[in-house]
Amino acid sequence: MPVPADTVVLDASVLTMDPARPHAAALAMNDGVISHVGGRDEIVQRIGPDTEVIEAGGRIAAPGFVDIHTHTDLDLFRDPEYLLFKNYLMQGITTVLAGNCGMAQREPGDLLSRLDQRPPAVNFGTLVGHGFVRTSCGIPADQEILSGEQVEAMKGVIGKAMADGAFGMSTGLEYIPGLSSRTEELIACATVVAEHGGFYASHMRSEGDHLLAAVEEAIRIGRDSGARVQLSHLKSDGACNWWKTEAVISAIEAARADGIDVAGDQYPYPYFGWNPSIFIPGEHLAAGKATLIGTYLRDPDRRGRMKAGIVDRITRYHGGDGDLVVVFDWTDGQGRNWRGMSLAEILTERGAAPTPEAVAELILEMLPDESDDAVMGTDVSSSDDAVRRYLSLPYVAVCTDGFNQPWLAPCHPRSYGAFPKVLGEYVREKRALPLEDALRKMTSVPAALIGLPDRGILRPGMRADVVVFDEGTVGEHATFDAPAAPGGIEVVLVNGVVAVDRRTADGDGFRLAAGTDGPGMVLRRP
Repeated sequence: MPVPADTVVLDASVLTMDPARPHAAALAMNDGVISHVGGRDEIVQRIGPDTEVIEAGGRIAAPGFVDIHTHTDLDLFRDPEYLLFKNYLMQGITTVLAGNCGMAQREPGDLLSRLDQRPPAVNFGTLVGHGFVRTSCGIPADQEILSGEQVEAMKGVIGKAMADGAFGMSTGLEYIPGLSSRTEELIACATVVAEHGGFYASHMRSEGDHLLAAVEEAIRIGRDSGARVQLSHLKSDGACNWWKTEAVISAIEAARADGIDVAGDQYPYPYFGWNPSIFIPGEHLAAGKATLIGTYLRDPDRRGRMKAGIVDRITRYHGGDGDLVVVFDWTDGQGRNWRGMSLAEILTERGAAPTPEAVAELILEMLPDESDDAVMGTDVSSSDDAVRRYLSLPYVAVCTDGFNQPWLAPCHPRSYGAFPKVLGEYVREKRALPLEDALRKMTSVPAALIGLPDRGILRPGMRADVVVFDEGTVGEHATFDAPAAPGGIEVVLVNGVVAVDRRTADGDGFRLAAGTDGPGMVLRRP
């Protein structure tokens, strides 16, 4: 008799992502690993008295989703609730890669060691942030040209991070201090990453007006360093730049044909997350936030130039429409709270006309409150055509670019529903790509891009991360002002442990409790 399974999934349409056996009807799991993939009768033989049986009723079973681009490290230890990763598990995501956009605030060895002591609910890996590396070496935010000693110090920090298990390095070249870095500095850093077998992930220097030059810079960094390049949250930002989508794709594919390993990730929304400083022209940001807010904002000439830059962006990117920029949650100086409202709506309620100039003044008013993300919002500036086009690329993974949220807190809907949105809107409703292609971009593709040999495929010996969903009802339900769990995600297993089971009407189906060890694993680069 076969060894009884810990858990089995029966009567499913199993999409394994395994070219050797792409389809099956049932799964068995033992000790956190897939032990058998096959037909119903084969798996039934593995049911013992203690086996948990999941009757899928014809629904899809797929590998747990892998999110290559998150910011889940930023609030990780604020409260035990954050280690539950509830907003990720509820949309079927079982593995996350943190530390993106150069924003990582901790040394990877310290971060991962802390998680060893209290395992998270999902499988968790991280990149080392270029901003952290620069700051830890004492390099001023606005310093562009580095000494040889400074570069060597940065390389040392990166080398230690890679040795401690980081999967690569990320940059945020539109943010402080990344915007001050020169290409040669980034090549030197990426060379260390390449020596350790990691990859270079970049929030590029521009996603709008200078998008093509930014893509070429990232490709050059890959060519000269030898590191694989991951272009973060691909988009064509601003109506005046939508035409660049095909040129971006041509540049990527020419580089790939030339042997440079370039890929990307994308969240399925035409709007991104922002803080007020994203609207400030780069020449005003380089000195750092303290100078920006404490000095530049109070200087009439400098403030006027910042305002002119914001007006220009609002006019060219949005046609002057302040309704296309929404605030998640902000309390102004008069104590009025604005939540889930566009800048135009805020101005109208205050009795002001929502002109581009008034929108610019409102953004400058919000700027000092940025430190705690109090005014993070969304900027509708891409197009659905661009979203579809990037989504069609087989080497572009789906991501959230999301945050580890307290459950149902105001935020960009991508933190609650990016992956179900692809399955519901772009697969089922818009038929922009086939289901199996979409699932590959959520499972085996990001697992391979990160370098996870035992995830992203349902095959004996692989880790038992599994999601069961209803193809007919899966979809996003969250909005900016009304966060919600997605629909159609019914069962989620992490390393063989059922973390979500929504097949009954009792509660929200989330099985894990704060303050206990989660079923996830701390991931380190092999």
